[in-house]
Amino acid sequence: MHLVRFGLWFAFAVLTLACATSRAASLDEQMQKLALDSGCTLCHARVAKADGMSLPPAAPAWNAIAGRYRGQDVEDRLVAAVVQGTGADRRHWRGIVATMPPNAVEVSERDARALVRWILQQ
Repeated sequence: MHLVRFGLWFAFAVLTLACATSRAASLDEQMQKLALDSGCTLCHARVAKADGMSLPPAAPAWNAIAGRYRGQDVEDRLVAAVVQGTGADRRHWRGIVATMPPNAVEVSERDARALVRWILQQ
């Protein structure tokens, strides 16, 4: 009897893990597609090269952004940077990227927020 209960519990645990893994992969694929469709990948890579940059035009890779801002409350600031751009007077990555152009035409604020959340979890 205990063996049957353990077997049922184990099967439930495996199915739960499989579903969670599938949802995570699905979200990852959705965000990668959104980033590609929105033009983010023209400047950003997912993982930094040895110098911490993606290919020209140079922009920080998402894992470098996530590392730099880990544990900070920067979601709203980064969403604003994505949608509105940074402008010459509001550089958020000094010494690497001069400015980031506005992207409101390419990506909605809602999608920008989803992308920023995804990037910060890298």
